[in-house]
Amino acid sequence: MLKARKIGVQLGGVQILQSVDFHAREGELIGVLGPSGSGKSTLLLALSGFRPANEGKVTFDGKDLYESFDELKTQIGFVPQDDIVPTALKVERVLGYAAELRLPHEPVEEREARVNRVILKLGLGERRDVRVSSLSGGQRKRVNVGVELLSNPTVLFAVDPTSGLVPALERSLTVMFRKMADAGSTIVVSTLSMSSLDLYDRLAVIVKGRLAFFGPPKDAKPYFGVEDFTRIYAQLETKSPAEWHNHYQKSPLATHVK
Repeated sequence: MLKARKIGVQLGGVQILQSVDFHAREGELIGVLGPSGSGKSTLLLALSGFRPANEGKVTFDGKDLYESFDELKTQIGFVPQDDIVPTALKVERVLGYAAELRLPHEPVEEREARVNRVILKLGLGERRDVRVSSLSGGQRKRVNVGVELLSNPTVLFAVDPTSGLVPALERSLTVMFRKMADAGSTIVVSTLSMSSLDLYDRLAVIVKGRLAFFGPPKDAKPYFGVEDFTRIYAQLETKSPAEWHNHYQKSPLATHVK
């Protein structure tokens, strides 16, 4: 469905991403990992088309995403790291207001039905009349995700949605993404967290803009030679980004994204 070949991004003369290959299938939950400043957010912006790459090509259902962005953007949802909703409003009003802006030509009854479906999907039925500012961190993240779900995107990108959450809330939010993927959506999430990697179909590990690994979680530990996911970042320091990239390109895993 979504495929990228040799994505490169330069910002201010600095190479942020270099020759990254990526693909996502329908119903997959993919985690993009890497140390802070590795280029995870830049990759999601390039893959979604909201900040096109300087180099390479991204296709969405066989169409060039950048050339056909106006046509395809309604199928793509993007949740930034920071809150994008007015926190002084109640949950139902926030989503209702977003529906009015995004779906102005739909009948009021259909917009209301969409809002209700999203609220239930997010597990916020009992919090619909609560102000966003009074919600827990995990619940606020769900509301931000809900704004994007109103238009029923085929693929959803989320930048560090679990950042700052305690482990239980982080797990809960990742489980929600897992259920969405199981229902047919494609979800791509950037994260620093290592505690819920078992819920993902595949992991992409980025180190200073280079792809060091892309494959199932079960392959990550033997690939990096660690017994625990939390040791991956330390292991990344044992080789240069170029060496890790070359190591990945020579592995059988690389053939699955070309």
